[in-house]
This record gives sequence, structure tokens and C-alpha cells, in this order.
Amino acid sequence: MSNKTIKSFDLSRTGPLDGIRVLDLSRLVAGNMLSVVLGDFGADVIKVENPGRGDDLRHWRVGGIETWWKVYGRNKRSLELNLKDAKALSRLKALVKTSDVFIENFVPGKLEALGLSPEILLDLNPKLIIVRVTAWGQTGPYANKPGFGTLVEAMSGYAHINGFPDKPPALPPLATADMVAGLYGAFAVLVAVREVEQNDGTGQIIDLSLFESMFSLVASEAVKHRVTGEVSFRSGNQSVNTAPRNIYMSADGKYVALSGSMQSMFERLVRTIGRPDLIEDPMFATNDDRIHNRDALDKILQDYFGTRTIANILEIMDEAGVTVAPVLSVADLMDHPFVVDRGVLEELADEDLGACPLNAPVPRLSSTPGGFRRPAPRLGEHTGEILQSLEKGEG
Repeated sequence: MSNKTIKSFDLSRTGPLDGIRVLDLSRLVAGNMLSVVLGDFGADVIKVENPGRGDDLRHWRVGGIETWWKVYGRNKRSLELNLKDAKALSRLKALVKTSDVFIENFVPGKLEALGLSPEILLDLNPKLIIVRVTAWGQTGPYANKPGFGTLVEAMSGYAHINGFPDKPPALPPLATADMVAGLYGAFAVLVAVREVEQNDGTGQIIDLSLFESMFSLVASEAVKHRVTGEVSFRSGNQSVNTAPRNIYMSADGKYVALSGSMQSMFERLVRTIGRPDLIEDPMFATNDDRIHNRDALDKILQDYFGTRTIANILEIMDEAGVTVAPVLSVADLMDHPFVVDRGVLEELADEDLGACPLNAPVPRLSSTPGGFRRPAPRLGEHTGEILQSLEKGEG
């Protein structure tokens, strides 16, 4: 890190979503993923938090440091409000009138119990976009059932096909369902904002279901089942759709990932390893043949990779234009030339760490890129300034 430039957050920075105000009442991952994307591109995200405790994401700590919050709480302002208090609720309603987006992921019925039903919110602000984040959606037999991403990852079909055939189904190691839903939610908000701006439209309710977001990743399985009557089974690092696709160990105990999903890439691969005969071999001639005989093909490839170091493999494959990549950890990536030159991680001044590595805003826009305006706020850090502006009638 010594050679890296430490940047400061820049409050004067603006973005393409400047002027869009977001009230984020959500907790944990999905809502925060949604609002951090909007905040990265200039939206004024006001994080409404319970006094004393705040967003539960603040409590996902490592060594006493709010590691998740530093990433997904950036570019937001924190407002402490006890929504059970009538005065605080009145202040929130006043903010609703000056906001464009309202995000919540309360347990079913809680928003209504607080006196903040969508009907009330839209009466306060007819152009408001309300994002309701739940595990199962606002309709259907599970509409009133609480749930977390873990349950969705299990029920959606994802865990069933994830993992190795001799092991139980595998859940993803991170909050994948929440993150995918949050990204869908950010897209949906921009669609709804465009409707309001382009057509002088009214606000609307976005029913953001973690289940449907996660299921979209494996939706092709439904078509496969219709065609074959079968379901895909866990295949480890192999693919149910293409071959070769796997991870192989090098002679020095490292790992390389390879995908030869296109016929032209498979042919390039086998020529590179000195086995052009495999192109015409009936066991491997087509993708269907290779899937059927993928264990035999993997043995051939492992025998090749297993006699060479990872550096030698990457050099040979890169020169030949074969699609491989090393299996790396985050520790490997911190000073990796690609990550450094591309600016995937940026070092931002941080009061706890001195410098905090934060992922650059995604995606990259040539004219209106996202940026770092605010560090993740302390709980209630902006309560005074927000309420003072409200009292002055500035919104």
C-alpha cells in the first residue's frame, strides 16, 4: 500500500443522479446495495436508522471494524429517528415530501403499522418511488412470510446445483441473493425515475423479491426441465452446459481456471497442449460429446497442467490466446497489476484504518462516472444538519 495514492472523499463532487433524494429505511444488504449504487452516482442517500443501534450491517464487524458498513454505507448521510415517536414520524413524512425514492425492507405489515403505508406515502408525494424489499414478494402465499437471503438461495434452485456431486447442496459464502436483488432494485429505480421525468408520471411501487432476483440466475434450468424432464445436478467446478470448464492444479500447487465453451476455443486449447487429435476424436468432437466425456477430458487437461508451474501455464496460454485465469484470493488481488492499473480498488482516507480499500463504482461511465463523496457515516452523524434543513423549509 505504500506506493498507492491515498485519496480523500470529495463533498463537492456531483454525479448524474444529483438532485435525486433517497430515503433508505432498509437494513442489512439488499437495500444498502441498492442505495450505495445510487449514492455512488450522485444521489443524496439519507440512511434512516434506529437511535443507538443503527443499521444491522454496522454490526458485521471484523476486529471491531465495520468492514461491511465502510463499503456499503459510503456516499450516504445518517439520520437517527425513532419511528415509534410521533414527532420523529412527522419529520420523516416531511422528508418524504422532498424525496424521490423510499426504500424499506420491514417484515410484512410493519410499514403499515407505522402509519407509512404506500397509500399514505403516495398521498404525501404522488411522484414518490417506493421500493419494497422482501424475500418472497408482495403477493402470493408467502407474502406475509419473513425470510432472509439464505432461505431464498436454498429455495430458488441455486443451492441445488451449486457444489460438488458427492457433497450436500452449497449456499454461496456471501449475501448473494441480497446483492443481486439490490442491483436489480437500482435498475428498477432508474426505470421509475425516467418514467416520472420523461412522462411527468406518478410514482409507483417496486415489488423487489429476493427470490425472483435469485431465480433469474438459474432460470434457464426451467427451460431445460421442460425439454428433458431432468434437472441439473451439482458438478463442482464443471459446467452443466459446456466442456471443458474446470479448475486444475499446477505443479507448484496453484490453481488455474479454464473455460473452453466455444468450439474455436476448444480447438485452440488442444492445439496448444499438443493434442490436435482431440478435435476429430468422437469423444470430444462436439460440445455434447465433451459434456458426456468431460471426466476423461479433464484428466487429459490435468495431466498437462499438473506438470507445469502456474507461471508457465499462464505464459503459454496467454501467448496462445487461450481463456484461462489463476485462482486468486483477495490478498493476491490487493497489489495485482491488473487491479492496480485498472483502479479496481482505491485507497480512501479513513479515520479507523488510515486508508481503506474501496471498490471503484461500477459500472464505469465515460462522461459521468461514479465517485467517492462521503465515507460511511457514523450513526446519526447528519441528524442535526438534516433536521435543521427541514426546519428551515429547505427539505
